[in-house]
Amino acid sequence: MELNLETFLHGGQTGLRLVGRLNGATALQLEQWLQHHGEPSPAVWDISALQYVSSAGLRVLLAHEKRRRKTGAPATLLAGLQPAVREVLVITGLGEFWPQVAELPLESAAAVTAATESSTEPSTESSAGPSGTLVRWQQAAGVAASLAELRVAFGRGGLGARRATAAANPVDFFSLPGVLALRQADGETDTLLVANPAERFVRLEDAWALAGSPATVLCLQVPLTAAQVLATISQSVPGPWYGLLAAAPMEVGARISLSVLPPTAANERATGCSVPVTGLDIADLNAAASLDTVLDALAAVVGEGLQSSAVTDFPAGTWLWIWSATVPVAANEHGLTLDAPEADDETELLVRTLYADCKHVQLSRLSGGFSAATWLVASSDTAGRQHLPTVLKVGPPAMMNRENTAHERYVRPFILNNASVALGNATQGDSVGLRYNFVGITGDTQGLQTLMRRWNAGEGDTVTTLFGQLARSTLRPWYGQARRQPTRLYANHTPLHLFTGLLGVARDFLPHDLQQRRLFCAPLGRELPNPWWFLEHRWSRLHEYAIDCQVAVTHGDLNLNNVLSDERGNLYVIDFSETRERSVASDFARNEPVFLLEQATLENDEDEARFLRDVERCYTLPAEAGSFLPTLPETLATVDANRLAFLREQRQLASDYLGADAPLQAWLLPVLEWTLPITLFGNRPERLRRTATWVAALQLELLQAVAQEAAEDFA
Repeated sequence: MELNLETFLHGGQTGLRLVGRLNGATALQLEQWLQHHGEPSPAVWDISALQYVSSAGLRVLLAHEKRRRKTGAPATLLAGLQPAVREVLVITGLGEFWPQVAELPLESAAAVTAATESSTEPSTESSAGPSGTLVRWQQAAGVAASLAELRVAFGRGGLGARRATAAANPVDFFSLPGVLALRQADGETDTLLVANPAERFVRLEDAWALAGSPATVLCLQVPLTAAQVLATISQSVPGPWYGLLAAAPMEVGARISLSVLPPTAANERATGCSVPVTGLDIADLNAAASLDTVLDALAAVVGEGLQSSAVTDFPAGTWLWIWSATVPVAANEHGLTLDAPEADDETELLVRTLYADCKHVQLSRLSGGFSAATWLVASSDTAGRQHLPTVLKVGPPAMMNRENTAHERYVRPFILNNASVALGNATQGDSVGLRYNFVGITGDTQGLQTLMRRWNAGEGDTVTTLFGQLARSTLRPWYGQARRQPTRLYANHTPLHLFTGLLGVARDFLPHDLQQRRLFCAPLGRELPNPWWFLEHRWSRLHEYAIDCQVAVTHGDLNLNNVLSDERGNLYVIDFSETRERSVASDFARNEPVFLLEQATLENDEDEARFLRDVERCYTLPAEAGSFLPTLPETLATVDANRLAFLREQRQLASDYLGADAPLQAWLLPVLEWTLPITLFGNRPERLRRTATWVAALQLELLQAVAQEAAEDFA
């Protein structure tokens, strides 16, 4: 296929658009263009129409980038990476080498010149990687295997974290530790040097792996066919299946091949493939060398041109490393088996990376999660021994980076064995995974469950007691060190921090004119302040407004799905991506909208009106004696006794840690922060999501009654 080169202007600088395939044949065309046009142009690569890049093409791009940076020019911008190109960059460790954007602004589209050439050619590269027998992936339908797990293997599959991406780009492959040779569907071949083989995967259709140590090593003194090799080795090595890694001399250079000889090899064509090499000295190989030494030597010289057909003739001087098996091991008996029907493709690969030391892994979803997914992990080793329970959290990179930072800064120094401890992290596609270990747990996972699960099982009294224990004891190293200081409460507790699209969803979903400062609430028969107008027009103007209150390290999302208990009553806390210093009441305010609104039953207009009349009573001053918070009624028609008791406990904890003279904003702003986003929660009934506006309006009405800064400009 041709490679078209089109220059354009972007921000006053020259850009180059690549259309087609950048491989061994077309790389020279690009190199000549760059030499003719001089450095440091281009400043932008538009590769949105580039279907493939080989290692030969990468070398040209890298050489240009090095020359450009030597001139002091900023890094070249990559725009519009396609999945196949992105995968090559990731596999070779260059995924973050260039700054990237999804697409260029429209102003950059003006083409200035164009050139053309074509063809199909390959390239080179290399690195390192586990060990048994012949492993058979047959009709694997997208099962993932890491290149570290495959190690010495060949077959057919696709690259990419997602099954759909891999299926759309099927390739024949040949792998040695750190090296992946490919043959595309159109016959184009390439060899890639692999960065981090344990984190790079092939989704297999059909493959063989030669795992573990070979049964024997031969050096042929005379030429033999595959059938003669089979007859020779079957006399001393039990079969009837044999896998061969061969290094064979040729007239020019040598070739490395992988083959599997089935029991009927004399009558049936062997399965396999080979790659040419240029720098291998066959005489340097010997039977005494360890397999790793041999593999390193072979990987260092693997060349271009994967050949899919099996090698059936071996000349004199060929070295053969021979694996044997009476029955090939099925892939599901060899590698990690994963029981996770709800997990997506990227999560599957994160599990295979982070739990590579396990034989079986079972994931159970712990909480819904808005931007991340949290899983309880039960795992066992190859001998069937159960590991201690762990947690896997999967989310976007920015969130997971915050999680790691919070662990180091706030969790390990304070919470010790009542918090999970990060054991490792990995990246796949657009997701990062963190593996957590519970330091204090010494039993299995059978009794470990979230407090929300216990609540839903009817253990309301127990959960309220356990949460009080958590706040007064386990997390006291955080809350007990609160100090009074000026604090930007509106900046700390804006719901737009986590829920950036909240206002847009509200405009589309709600039937009100959200640009009105006040809205008529039909269920209550009166006007209320519009919390959406306040969020959009007033809240952001108050970000710099400082209020004196008690500040401490807080979890940031201490809902009952992020607290687990075992059968002995021990409590464990997970999910620290939002952990930082803020109002000490934040974690208790977090649960108010959950137990007041999210658990409400609103079947019709009458239910909604009765509920809002109850809510109105919950946000009415004056407060109880000795407390600055609104008084909760003894009973409410639409809130059961267990929910009301839990809410009362949350308000008591907030009052205790804030102190009786605290400003109401220190508690009420975090309540608002978590009430408005309920409008987003698609797993909640539509009526309940709409009712969140009126609950927030009642909260805002109370805020305005006690806080002058909230009432200004709100006639």
